[in-house]
Amino acid sequence: MSISKRLQTLMERSGIRELPAHLKSGVERGLEQRIKLAVTGLSRSGKTVFISALARHLLQSDQDRSLPFFTPVAEGRITATRNLSHQAPAPFPLTETLAGLQASPPHWPDSTDALSEVRLALRYRRTSGLTRVLGEESTLYLDLIDYPGEWLLDLPMLSMSFKQWCQQQQPLFEQAPRAQLAREWRDRQQQIDWLVPASDTEFSHLCAEYRTLLQQLRKPPYSLSLLQPGRLLMPGDLANSPLLNLCPIITALPQATETADPDSLYARLERAYTAYCDQVIRPFYQDHFRHFDRQIVLVDCLKTLNHGEACFNDMQLALNSLLHSFEYGRSSLLRRLFKPKIGKVLFAATKADHVTANQHHNLDCFLQLMIDDARREMRFEQVDTRCLALSSLRSTTAAEAKLDGQHLSCLRGLRKDNGEEIALFPGEVPVALPRPQDWNSDRFRFVDFAPRPLPAGPLHPEHHIRLDQAAEYLLGDLLR
Repeated sequence: MSISKRLQTLMERSGIRELPAHLKSGVERGLEQRIKLAVTGLSRSGKTVFISALARHLLQSDQDRSLPFFTPVAEGRITATRNLSHQAPAPFPLTETLAGLQASPPHWPDSTDALSEVRLALRYRRTSGLTRVLGEESTLYLDLIDYPGEWLLDLPMLSMSFKQWCQQQQPLFEQAPRAQLAREWRDRQQQIDWLVPASDTEFSHLCAEYRTLLQQLRKPPYSLSLLQPGRLLMPGDLANSPLLNLCPIITALPQATETADPDSLYARLERAYTAYCDQVIRPFYQDHFRHFDRQIVLVDCLKTLNHGEACFNDMQLALNSLLHSFEYGRSSLLRRLFKPKIGKVLFAATKADHVTANQHHNLDCFLQLMIDDARREMRFEQVDTRCLALSSLRSTTAAEAKLDGQHLSCLRGLRKDNGEEIALFPGEVPVALPRPQDWNSDRFRFVDFAPRPLPAGPLHPEHHIRLDQAAEYLLGDLLR
């Protein structure tokens, strides 16, 4: 039965003779169950692996039971699946990504450098109730979008003027490690008269120095997150574009900027900032991020612990900043049909396979502490949230050792840096935010592991950790 006929049947049973055209169109969109899932995360948080693993498991969900805690799979109600990614403007390279994870030896995918999309169709049998009016079977169309994490941190810039952005950046560059690395650049800025005409060479040189500085701050041992503009680090199709010539003023802002010469550095930077927001960030936000229904926010908590206090504080600030860029609110039927807002958010701590099973609860709790402010605001807006440690693709196995007569839970896997097989106790995840002395004690040294080969055939629950629980939370209520 078509969507239109199902709608007509539902109207007749409800005593409704006719709907206005715009309402009818909206209801039909709702009955089609088209869902956009925002897979959100900072750079190297695991978005590409999550999308690849979830897509692979879902595409086989009509044949196997690799997601036992995903109710429609456990009940055998997924009857058919289809990959519709070829219909997307920029198809996600699912085949290539999975091939890399199935290779010998397998390898993690490269950093995402452009936007791409997975589109899946899941046909399922409905459960009892009013939904049977719509037919025994229905189809959920699911869109998953991958993009460079560097681009994500640009979204908060839309709510700031150039002056406000500079004022936000100034205190950041007064703290380590930015202060040390930017010392020479700051000294040069202090010598600049921002309001008088400047040459193209001077403008380009100032912006190029800032781009180099951002690249240094992104790499270990600093591994900072709140680095704007993100396109300076991952330009995508804007490589060598003049739109990427911009930087903040991190010294005292000039007075009477309204009298600045049009060719002054201040006027040039202000125009560049406005152009970047209008021509780069805004289209990206409007085309994609404004239309999501559900969201998963991936966070690499272990990386922040490994890299120290500055990395931890910077990621906390980055996460809370970017989450204000999304529209959250109760996703009722009418709101979902006519003004979509994100109504359910899963915060996921990645790399659950890099700690022992008895630390998964600790990882849940630690993530809750990291994003407590953002979750509090979401709860006020009646948004359903949850924190969950997971591993999209498990790269370790459990092991056990004896120390002083005591059994110790360990992990076995291959080191990412050299491929060496190791068995170790990875350490404990704190259940409280680290104190200053914790950062100086070499307490956190979590090892990065290489992937285990992903089989080309049927998948099993041991190939992931809690991916099924994530699917149940994000999609389970849509497949009833």
